[in-house]
Amino acid sequence: MEKSPLRFVWHYIKIFKWSVLLISLCVMTRQAANTIEPYFLAKIYNTVAERQNADYWAEIILYASLLAVISFAALLISESAMFIVARFLPKIKTMVIRDVFEDVNRQSMSYFANEMTGNISHKVNILANNTTDLIQQGFEVIHMLGRMTATIAVLSWVSGYYTAFIALWISIIAAISCKLGKIRHRWGKETGQLSSAANAVVVDAISNYSEIKSFANFKFEKVNLLKSLRILRKAETTEKKVMGWIRITQQLISLLSLVAFIFFSIYLLKAEKIDTTQFIFVNTVFLNISYLAFQMSWVYNNLSRMFGNISSALDTLAIEPEITDKPNAEELKVRSAAIRFENVVFGYQSRDKLFKCLNIEIKPKEKIGLVGLSGSGKSTFIKLISRYYDVNAGSITINRHDIRDIKQDALHKIIATIPQDVCLFNRTLLENIRYGDTEATDKQVIDAAKKAYADVFIKEFANGYSTKVGDRGIILSGGERQRIAIARAILKKAPILIFDEATSALDSQSEIHIQKSLKNLMKGKTVLAIAHRLSTLREMDRILVFNKGEIVESGSHEELLAKKGLYAKLYNMQVAGFMGTDK
Repeated sequence: MEKSPLRFVWHYIKIFKWSVLLISLCVMTRQAANTIEPYFLAKIYNTVAERQNADYWAEIILYASLLAVISFAALLISESAMFIVARFLPKIKTMVIRDVFEDVNRQSMSYFANEMTGNISHKVNILANNTTDLIQQGFEVIHMLGRMTATIAVLSWVSGYYTAFIALWISIIAAISCKLGKIRHRWGKETGQLSSAANAVVVDAISNYSEIKSFANFKFEKVNLLKSLRILRKAETTEKKVMGWIRITQQLISLLSLVAFIFFSIYLLKAEKIDTTQFIFVNTVFLNISYLAFQMSWVYNNLSRMFGNISSALDTLAIEPEITDKPNAEELKVRSAAIRFENVVFGYQSRDKLFKCLNIEIKPKEKIGLVGLSGSGKSTFIKLISRYYDVNAGSITINRHDIRDIKQDALHKIIATIPQDVCLFNRTLLENIRYGDTEATDKQVIDAAKKAYADVFIKEFANGYSTKVGDRGIILSGGERQRIAIARAILKKAPILIFDEATSALDSQSEIHIQKSLKNLMKGKTVLAIAHRLSTLREMDRILVFNKGEIVESGSHEELLAKKGLYAKLYNMQVAGFMGTDK
C-alpha cells in the first residue's frame, strides 16, 4: 500500500484513467461554453443600448439563439459526465476497502496488539470516503482550472493590459491560498486523529459492554469517553474558527479584486483601449472569475483537509507487516509433522528475552502437553509455531523446513487451533463451523458437529444450524463456543493440532464427551495441548513443564509425579484444591 496520500489516490485514478479523461473533456467543454456565453450577452446588451441598426431585433434574436444552443449543448455534455462518475466512483470505494482489508489482514499479531480495532475500522472508512471525495473534488478543480484558463485567454485577447493584471492577481491569490491551505491541512490532520481516537474509545466500550455491566462502571466509561470528546471538541472548535477566518480573508480578497478590476476596466474604457461591448464582457467574465478564485481557494482548503484525513489514515493502515513471506516461500503439504526448536531466542518488544536458547524436538504424531505457571512461556511457544511472531535468533522447523521459508497461509493450513477464548463470527452456526473448511458440504459440517458433541445443543435452537450466533457468539455459552471450535478443527483435518485450554470452559459431563471425541481427533496427528487441569494430560505421550521461559521438566504424567519436581507440586496443589484440603 502506498504511504503517500497523493500516490495512494493516483493508484486508483490510473485504473480508471479513460473514464477520468472523458469526464475531464466534458468538463472542459462546459467551461469553454461558459466563457463564450458572456460575449453573446455583452453583444445583446450593446445592441439594445445602441440600436444603431434598423434590424437590431434580428441581431438580438441571433445572439440569443446562439447563446441558447451553446448553453444547451454544453449542459448535455457536462451533465452526461455525472453518469460516468456514478459508475466508477463506487467501484473505487469498494476497491479501496478491499485492498486495505487485504493489507490489514497481512499484518502480524503485534500490529493488532498495538492498535485498537475500532480505530482501524474508523480509519478504513475515512480512507475510502476521503479517496472518493478527493477524486470528485478533483473534477471540480478541473472545472475551475478550465474556466480560469479560458477566461485568462479571453481577457488577454481583449487587451494585453489584462494579462499583466491577471498575472499579478493570480500570484497574490496563489500565495495566500497556499499559506491558508497549510493551516487547514495541519488542523484537518489533527482533528482526524482525535476523531479516530474518540471512535476507538466508543468501539472499545461497546465491545466490552458485559465487563462494564458486571463491574457497574458505566459512569467511569462515560467519563473516559467525555475526556476524549472534550479534546476532540476543542480541536474541532479551533478548526472551525480557523476556517471562519480563512473564509473572511478569501471573501475580502475577492471583493477587493473585483473593485480593482472594475476601476481598471473604467480606466481602459476612458482611454479607449476597449469598447463598450468589451467593457461589459470583461467585467461580466471577471465577476465570475473573482468568485471562482475564492471557490478555488476553498476547494484547495477542502483538498488539504482530505489529504490530511488520508494521511492520518495511512499513518495507521500503510504499515509494513513485521512478518512477510519470502519471494521464494514454499507451499508445504504434510501428512505428519515433526517440530523442532533449535537455539531459539525470543522476547516481546520492550521486554526481556523469554526464550534464551530453547531446544526441543517433537516427533511426528507425538502428543505433547504444556504445563507451567502464567507467563512461563506456554502460549508463546505455540504462537511461535504458528509464526504469529518471528524468533529473534535460532530456528523453528517443521519436517526440517524452516517456517520462515514457508508461505504463512500454507503454514496455517496445516495447523488447527482450539483456543481458550473462541472467536465466532456474527453468522450462522453452519457458517461458523464451515470456517474450518470453506468448501465442506452441509453433511460434512453436521458430521463434524456431532463428533464435537455440538449437534445436541444446536438442535435445541428453533432455526438449528441456521441460527445466527450474534456478536462474537454472544448467544452461546463458553462451553458451547468451544465445541464449535472443536468442530471447526475436526473439519480442518490439519496434521498439527493445538489445544489452548480446549476443555477449560466445559462442565464435567460435557468434558467427558469431548475427551472421547478429542481422542479420535488426535489419532495420527502431532498434538500440543496447554492445560491447567493437569488430569487432562494423562493421555499425553510427553509433558513439557515451563518455568520462566525454560523447559525444566519433561516426561509422562507418572514420570513427572515420580520426580517430585515442579509438575508434582502443581498437580498436588490442584488436587488439594479439588479435595477442599488446605496445605
